[in-house]
Amino acid sequence: MLNGTTAEIKERTALRINPAKTCQPIGAMYASLGIHGCMPHSHGSQGCCAYHRSHLTRHFKDPVVATSSSFTEGASVFGGAPNLNQALENIFTIYKPEIVAVHTTCLSEVIGDDVPNIVKKAVEEGKVPAGSKVIHANTPSFVGSHITGFAGMTTAMVKYLSEKTGETKDQVNVIPGFVDPTDMREMKRLAGELNVNIVMFPDTSDVLDSPQTGVYEMYPKGGATVAQITSAGDSIATVAVGRFASHPAAKLLEEKCGVPTTLLELPIGITATDEYIDALRTYGAVDVPASIVQERGRMLDVVSDMSQYFYGKRVAVFGDPDHVIALCRFLVELNMKPVYVITGSPGNFFETRVAEILKEQVPDAKIKQNADLFELHQWIKHSFQDLVH
Repeated sequence: MLNGTTAEIKERTALRINPAKTCQPIGAMYASLGIHGCMPHSHGSQGCCAYHRSHLTRHFKDPVVATSSSFTEGASVFGGAPNLNQALENIFTIYKPEIVAVHTTCLSEVIGDDVPNIVKKAVEEGKVPAGSKVIHANTPSFVGSHITGFAGMTTAMVKYLSEKTGETKDQVNVIPGFVDPTDMREMKRLAGELNVNIVMFPDTSDVLDSPQTGVYEMYPKGGATVAQITSAGDSIATVAVGRFASHPAAKLLEEKCGVPTTLLELPIGITATDEYIDALRTYGAVDVPASIVQERGRMLDVVSDMSQYFYGKRVAVFGDPDHVIALCRFLVELNMKPVYVITGSPGNFFETRVAEILKEQVPDAKIKQNADLFELHQWIKHSFQDLVH
């Protein structure tokens, strides 16, 4: 890619070359897979759904299930209500999910399909079995990114499912952000070490990293159950990690059910992980066990042992905004210098927060949201860095 960059850097406002993001429906589909027994549904053309499924399947190397409203020319002109009605009837009849999570695409958004009313009519007509659920999120690809799509579907879980019954349960909600299944499993492991009961949603562990048993399961054992997400309204508190992916759902849960919220950044690095553990410790009214203290000490030892290799190294960082923010904090802890920092997702908070993190160590860092990798490569070409993350 460096060979394809031009020497002259020009400001581009409309064109993105190799953007460091993908579209909203992929994020919504990923979040949907974090609900146990859920069938993600793409309200649009078959091509959109096929791309999003293949994208996630290639990344996680696990089969990703999803259905589509399969728009044709007629649906594109007259609307997709009949397609969604028929789709819901077919899905519950053939695949028998506990819940269907509908996300929209560019096509259905441009048409202006009223998904909540379409779903309401399908329920009234008996196309959604008693006890089954349908939730939805608006996720057009022409705005936002996969991160906002994930946030939108996670917020929909709270909107449609979470309820306050009046009896507080001995549990803490954890909204993990757009991270890998193994990261979600590690957050749950830390909570287990603390002996704090948590409800994590969405939770793709044991869904997109399921063991190879030779037997295909359309709905693996993982994922947060509908009952668990419903009970989130009765939890002691919510710990939401990642401003872009998790905070919107946590704020809605606080407004809807009065659940106190602690908004954190992803637990990457020592300080951010300390904050995550401290939040769980506080809400769970427990002490930090020796096992976690030992793990932290081992991490500090590694940092100390490798400091001569890290100190002063200039690095370029790109990726999802929540990851990049947390990673920049960790790099500063390692006494490294993130000089170029970009994300493809929109949001002015990204530039403000990264600048705050780097103001002492790298005051002249170049930081940009809604950027692309072509521009980052041009920056690197003009001033080579030691590392690119």
